[in-house]
Amino acid sequence: MDTKELGDKGEKLACEYLVKNGYKILGRNYRINFGEIDIIAVEKPARLNKIFQILTSAKEQKLFNRVKGLFRKNDKIIHFVEVKTLAGNGDFYPEEHVNYKKRDKYKRLAEFWLEKNKFSQNYPCQVDIIAVSMNNQGPKIDYFENIVEDK
Repeated sequence: MDTKELGDKGEKLACEYLVKNGYKILGRNYRINFGEIDIIAVEKPARLNKIFQILTSAKEQKLFNRVKGLFRKNDKIIHFVEVKTLAGNGDFYPEEHVNYKKRDKYKRLAEFWLEKNKFSQNYPCQVDIIAVSMNNQGPKIDYFENIVEDK
């Protein structure tokens, strides 16, 4: 598997992880001239997640998905998620690939996205990292929230 395929697989797993844990994906691979935001998501209100988990049939879940947009006003924090994926069993972890310079870049990307999408610059948001380690036992996902202190 080449690095692009590995990265794509990691991003897919990260999206699945977020959805399973109560997030709604707003966008993926948002590119501008100085970088890319891998995933943009919001956490769904907890009560809606509980309702969705109770529903058992695909038909019920499909109906729920149609009406859940009515509850968007309850969405709060926008999460700008950087996904780092590495293959193999090593002592080097994906999240270690994010230094101060990259954190600053992610902060600027988030600010640009907010402005472009007509949110105020003080709208609640945060930059997160999802680290995906691929090994023989399967993928391991670690979620690091709010890695940039002042955003």
